[in-house]
Amino acid sequence: MDKAALKENRIHGSEMFPLATYIIECSAGEKILDCHWHDEWEFLLVTAGKAVFQIETSYYELQAGQAIFVNGGSIHAGYPCHNSFCTYRAIVFDPTILNSNSFDIIQTKFIDPFLTQQLVLPTFIDGQSAWERKVMDTLWKIIQNCADSPQAYELAVKAELLLILAEFIKNSRFFSRDKLYLNNYKSDQMKKILCYIHEHYNEKITVRELCKLVGVSEGHFCRFFKHMMRKTPVEYINSYRINHAAQILRESNRKIIEVAMNVGFDNLSYFHSLFKKQMKCTPAEYRKKQAEREL
Repeated sequence: MDKAALKENRIHGSEMFPLATYIIECSAGEKILDCHWHDEWEFLLVTAGKAVFQIETSYYELQAGQAIFVNGGSIHAGYPCHNSFCTYRAIVFDPTILNSNSFDIIQTKFIDPFLTQQLVLPTFIDGQSAWERKVMDTLWKIIQNCADSPQAYELAVKAELLLILAEFIKNSRFFSRDKLYLNNYKSDQMKKILCYIHEHYNEKITVRELCKLVGVSEGHFCRFFKHMMRKTPVEYINSYRINHAAQILRESNRKIIEVAMNVGFDNLSYFHSLFKKQMKCTPAEYRKKQAEREL
């Protein structure tokens, strides 16, 4: 199974400095963050509004002034919260940026255990304690340094990342690899399921097929999928198909019936109904709006 169908392949920063920051603004009820995973570490800081972020099998409701840490390889996603808008910042980086050039105590005692996931950093930074506020301040310094790019900002950013790691080590409890085994197993099962959907979305997919991939009963599978994705398998498949249909409508002049069939729908009326429910307009209206935006 090719996990590239689910894994994010975006390059963050550059080969010499693999770190980038982003700002994302979402209107009330708008999709926050598609389900995906990547090898890089990531901090997500909510700056306005609210959102629910999923990491593996856990969900965290965040408001302005709070953040989460996403470990490399973890499935994560974001969802609207109480119909609130949300603005958040993301810091994504290759954790090897923290490495020392020599075999020293910093590398062996403090860096390697996290790079090899013998230890994993805690997830939720709620900003209640003094050390968490210090972490949040340092994250903002990273964002500002990357935005301004002053002389030697790369050195400052690495120093700030190490300061954050030091604050975590001094003030947090860590998860060991043994305790993470069950979550990792569930994550691998979900990656297998989602990769199959992403590779075969334009074909007929049954829940029975998906159950066979992970070797569980339909009842258990549906409960597991709904817990992980907050949608039933059928809802997720249809949503994924509609997103691809929207992309085709934006990028081509194909007939709507052709688009529907291309993404796996054999009933045009059903396609129209699902598209309007998800995109808040018909396929034709969506194409027209996108064309007007490009003028």
